[in-house]
Amino acid sequence: MTVCCLAYNHEKYIRSTLEGFIRQKTTFRFKVIVHDDASTDNTRNIIKEYAEKYPDIFETILQDENRYQKGIDVEDEYIFPKVEGKYVAACEGDDYWTDENKLQLQVEYMEKHPDCTLCVHNTEKIFENGDRMKKNINVCRRERDYSFEDLALAEPGSYFHFSSFMWRYDKMKIKNPAFEMEGIGDYPMALYLASVGYIHYIPRVMSRYRMNSVGSWSCSMNSDHSKKIAQHRNIIKGFRLIDKETDNRYSPVIKKAIAREEAKIMAMEKNYSALLKSPRRFAALCRTLTHKAVRGVCDKVQAVRCR
Repeated sequence: MTVCCLAYNHEKYIRSTLEGFIRQKTTFRFKVIVHDDASTDNTRNIIKEYAEKYPDIFETILQDENRYQKGIDVEDEYIFPKVEGKYVAACEGDDYWTDENKLQLQVEYMEKHPDCTLCVHNTEKIFENGDRMKKNINVCRRERDYSFEDLALAEPGSYFHFSSFMWRYDKMKIKNPAFEMEGIGDYPMALYLASVGYIHYIPRVMSRYRMNSVGSWSCSMNSDHSKKIAQHRNIIKGFRLIDKETDNRYSPVIKKAIAREEAKIMAMEKNYSALLKSPRRFAALCRTLTHKAVRGVCDKVQAVRCR
């Protein structure tokens, strides 16, 4: 099997990531492909250090110029052609695995269940500096399966994190362009794998997700309101492409997912009058918010109603 790791300016975090790989205890051979996208800090040298020390585990791709900024899909172009074996796992250079049996447990499940296309597990959220938040991605404490419908109707990222992914390579040797959402990788990927099989969740915490790490996607989103709105528009566009690709098989749930994203945009743009005129979108939004957040939006909608 193969593990994929994307790194860029992760000098502060990358050692924890690489250590998580070498600590894995498995009955099978695996290799780790580490792609550094021309980091400007010491990330590249740390990766080379580990590759020289553990040449039987690490295979490196060290770019001299940043490929992501050139619009190149790094995974399709450089990583997937080097994948070996039946299964692929992933962990980016600012997150890390915490359980030495992670790979073994996931492979064992997938070997016994050939219809499972993606196996995931719980992940703990931590602060950027490594301090623990004592908060997990998923609150579910039992093993369960997830379908396409489950993912579409849930808040993106509320069930599992990318550092928990293990998927069947033969189901996704290259990305399906209909299952793409600009700027978002793991959510449409999970939707695709759920459309050709099912997702199995292990409630064990086996990785840590570093919230708002330097240069991360989440940090970029939180610092730019317009990027958040663009993200929701991209999700809507992606769902419409998926609906067409799947011959409208999931149309009822996709319509609800689109209503949710449209309502988010209305709320973020403070367009409460439009939200008031669409009870369906308002209801879809409320299903994804905390009680406190729902009260806040309701107060604003009520203020518009009373004008």
